[in-house]
Amino acid sequence: MILTQEQISASNKAHLETLTQLTQKAFDGIQKLMELNIQVAKTMMHENVDHIKDTAQAKDIKELLSLQANYVQPLTEKTISYSRHLYNIATETQNALNEATSEDLQTRTQKLQELINDMGKHVPSSSDAMVNLIKQAVANANTVFESSQMAVKQAMDISSHQTKSATDSALKASQSIFNSTVTK
Repeated sequence: MILTQEQISASNKAHLETLTQLTQKAFDGIQKLMELNIQVAKTMMHENVDHIKDTAQAKDIKELLSLQANYVQPLTEKTISYSRHLYNIATETQNALNEATSEDLQTRTQKLQELINDMGKHVPSSSDAMVNLIKQAVANANTVFESSQMAVKQAMDISSHQTKSATDSALKASQSIFNSTVTK
């Protein structure tokens, strides 16, 4: 079966729409990352200026060391928080891209199956085995794709859980070290 100009045009349009959708989702992720970095830079600038003012007014070395300790401890928490935000942005962007890709693949697979079914109607009956073989190959490819998508999702879920656990442990350890340093 030969594709018509309309079918080719529709296919090209679908490719362009998918590319546009994927590009938009990637830019959304980049925008979130830039907004996070700008906010972090602003906050750090203000906190650094405040800290410099406070240390300049310290009356003795003990007060200076106390100011330094109180300044450093929240940095660990902020670094962990920043890492969580980065991870969330990356995960959201990856999920959005995976969803768009999956939807596009489902649509293309459906159209391919329709084309194969249409082709099966126009070929001699002696070619039924070949058409069935092609249908089975498409079905197998779909099964493999769906299985790999599930495996990737499971791996991301496990990674997310492990990252959260490690982050929580690091934060607790940091707080414990800070508390023991401050009380000495």
